[in-house]
Amino acid sequence: MGGPLYKLTALDGDRWKSIEIDVTKSASSFSSVGDGLKTVLRSVLSNTALGINDVVEFGAGKLKNVPFVLQAGKSISAVEFDRLNANRLAQRNYSICQAYGEKFRRLTPQEFAHDEQKYDLAMLVNVLATMPHAPERVEVLDLLHDKLRDGKYALVFWLKDDDRYRQLQHEGKECTDGIWLGDGRRHQTFYRRFSPEEIIALMHDSGFVPFNRFYVETNHAFLFRRS
Repeated sequence: MGGPLYKLTALDGDRWKSIEIDVTKSASSFSSVGDGLKTVLRSVLSNTALGINDVVEFGAGKLKNVPFVLQAGKSISAVEFDRLNANRLAQRNYSICQAYGEKFRRLTPQEFAHDEQKYDLAMLVNVLATMPHAPERVEVLDLLHDKLRDGKYALVFWLKDDDRYRQLQHEGKECTDGIWLGDGRRHQTFYRRFSPEEIIALMHDSGFVPFNRFYVETNHAFLFRRS
C-alpha cells in the first residue's frame, strides 16, 4: 500500500487528461453514523454468538463510526492516512475516542500492515469503491484476512447503484475501472460501482464466504466469514 495520492490518466468527455486522486477526499462529511449502518452494526455487535470483542475499521475516515463501536463496549483500531488528522470533524471524534483509553487505537495503513494485533471483526465502510487500483483492493482484503482470527468476520458496507454514477459514465468521466469526480478541483476522487455479486467474488478470492446479508434502503451490507 502506498499513500493517499494517485496520479492517473482519465477520460474527460472525448479527451484524456492527467488527474490526481486523493482518496481521503472520499471520507464522509456526515458527523455521525448513518441510520442504516447503525442498524447493521447494532445487530452485529450485540450478537454474542459471533464473539466480537476486537474490531478494526480500515479506512476509518473522520472516525465517525468509531465512537459507536466503543459505546458498544468493543475495542477498535481505526486505520486511516495521517492526511485526515487535521480535519476538524476527525479531531472532534478523536477526542471522544481518547476517553476510552486502551480500547481505542489509531494507525496508518503502513503501521497496520506491520502490527501484530488480531481481530474479530474488520469493517470496510464505503472503502473498496473509492480505491482506484484494483490490485490494492485485493492487497487490503488479503491483509485483513491475515489480521482476523480464525472463523471471524468482515463487514462490507457500500452504496447501491445511483443515477449520479450512470450520469458520469455517460459524460465520459472514466478512470481505471470506475469514474472520477471533482471537475475543476486540485484533487479528484474515485468511485467504482460494485454489484453484490462482484463483492462476493472479490471477497471469495481473498478467503471470505458470505455469512449474512442485511437489507438497507440505500446501501448494500454483507457480513463475511473468514474461511
